[in-house]
Amino acid sequence: MRLRLIKGDIAKCRANAIVTSANDALCGNDQPLCWRFTNQRNVDGAVRKVAGPGLRDACLSLPEIKPVIHENEEPRDISRWAETAKKRGLSRTLRCAPGRAVATRAYGLDADWCVHAVAPDSEFGYEGHYQGNIGIRGEDVRARSVPPIARLHATYLNAFKVCSTKDARTVALPALGAGVKAWRPRIAAATALGALSEFDYSSNFDDLAVVLGSDAAWVQFSRAFEAV
Repeated sequence: MRLRLIKGDIAKCRANAIVTSANDALCGNDQPLCWRFTNQRNVDGAVRKVAGPGLRDACLSLPEIKPVIHENEEPRDISRWAETAKKRGLSRTLRCAPGRAVATRAYGLDADWCVHAVAPDSEFGYEGHYQGNIGIRGEDVRARSVPPIARLHATYLNAFKVCSTKDARTVALPALGAGVKAWRPRIAAATALGALSEFDYSSNFDDLAVVLGSDAAWVQFSRAFEAV
């Protein structure tokens, strides 16, 4: 089994499954109400551009998940920057909760499957500063929810599991959470390694390529993966 790092564009990779870093509405950049989406330059945007409209239609046809919040589920990103977008247009519909992943056909990508993995927003997970205190804007929800760093770990782990259920022996994976969701690359790298250690990737995959688009991600993932 090969585990390797590649500097490049994941949308141009060839694999059985290409993982993309999606938002929880699976609407890509079609609802660019937040400044993080306005330049249209992100992993999901690149993947969707190559995949074509079939991928967009497949995502929007997935069933809605009702926003029920309980002890182990936080179905929406609740960061301040996303509050306005989550109430409008295509972003109103929850199709894949943060920490989860779902697969569609890959359409124009050089792959069989596209796995849409939804990382949580970093605003409340940055460097372990998650507090979960009740009484501050949305903290009552956070106090009942899984901390964001645990949800980022789940995002990687569930992406691997979905690839496995599709019998994808070769996988291309981005630095989930390290782009629009703004997790620091070193945290994303450590989290990815933690999920890999929990998942029996050597038995499930023949080739796992972590594809990095930025210099910062390349440096931090290279340092983290040196010991693997």
